[in-house]
Amino acid sequence: MKVTIIPSGPFIVNTLLLWDEGSKKAALVDPADRKAVEEAQDVADRKGLDVVYILNTHEHPDHTAANSWAKLTFPNAELLIHEDGAKHLNFWTQSEIGQLAGAEFSPPPDRRLRGGEVLKLGSLEFKVIHTPGHSPGSVCFFFPSEKLAVVGDLIFKGSIGRYDLPMSDYFQLKSSILRFLQSVPRDTLIVPGHGETTTVEEELQTNPFIKELVG
Repeated sequence: MKVTIIPSGPFIVNTLLLWDEGSKKAALVDPADRKAVEEAQDVADRKGLDVVYILNTHEHPDHTAANSWAKLTFPNAELLIHEDGAKHLNFWTQSEIGQLAGAEFSPPPDRRLRGGEVLKLGSLEFKVIHTPGHSPGSVCFFFPSEKLAVVGDLIFKGSIGRYDLPMSDYFQLKSSILRFLQSVPRDTLIVPGHGETTTVEEELQTNPFIKELVG
């Protein structure tokens, strides 16, 4: 499996392009702006990739700002988001945060996730873990064979997601973080929605918010 991280947009979102080397099937995660989508397209063209998914880790506008551009760029790709995120997918578009993110109205998802699904990306499988708290529709995408988790704004290197936004919930976030940590191995690589990559082990050892949560 290969991963390209494209930090982009006013909020420096980690837009991701992930692909299975054998089949060349790829997924675009959290298209933050047109520039990120165009960079992902350039990689896909050079590598001969077939982008089959556009995945949203959650519904906040910095992570969905270029969904429409991504669908135009990769018309055969399925747009996937959790069903609770789909309900509010364009709630944020005209908000102050949406305007700062340069968000465009998103097309409806091709498929609504519920959590617990196991999806295929070529020869790879990944599990959808519903992790509400930062937002109702927050999910993580976990690739067991690669020990890699795309976590959106659930956990960051040294921090955790915000819970002071509309529809955020601290107690849900706490429960989701604990459930996620119990669901994946300690040597799992965490790719957050913003900032540097980290590992479960590193965050258990050094993240003050998580150390408080696990007691």
